[in-house]
Amino acid sequence: MLDELGISATLYGVLSRGLLSGSKPAGPSDFRSYLPRFSGDNLAKNDTVVQKVRAFAEARGQTAAQLSVAWALAKQPKLVPLLGARTPARLVDVLGALTMPLSAQEMADLEALIPRDAIGGTRYAEAHMAHLDSER
Repeated sequence: MLDELGISATLYGVLSRGLLSGSKPAGPSDFRSYLPRFSGDNLAKNDTVVQKVRAFAEARGQTAAQLSVAWALAKQPKLVPLLGARTPARLVDVLGALTMPLSAQEMADLEALIPRDAIGGTRYAEAHMAHLDSER
């Protein structure tokens, strides 16, 4: 639809609150420790996915964050990933994705390695998920 209308969209959560870059909650004061993707069995399942992302990225000479952004850009170049880098170093790192776009073959390989349903858990607790239009 976006292509048909000639418009773009902003992508929120490309790194899934740091999950795909390997960031972990820093204790009980970190709200992510209460999110389903960062707790219980989902955490172990998602760690496996993160290791696959990291290995694929390292084979390309990238970080996991760079690979995640490169994937989003390759999926639809008109989309604009919104990045929540907390430090200048993290921003510089993730912008490195712009220098190494994914080829069609790399996209296919990555998506075969990490299918759509690979991430365990919802973005927010069930009660909060009920209020998100994008999840319907």
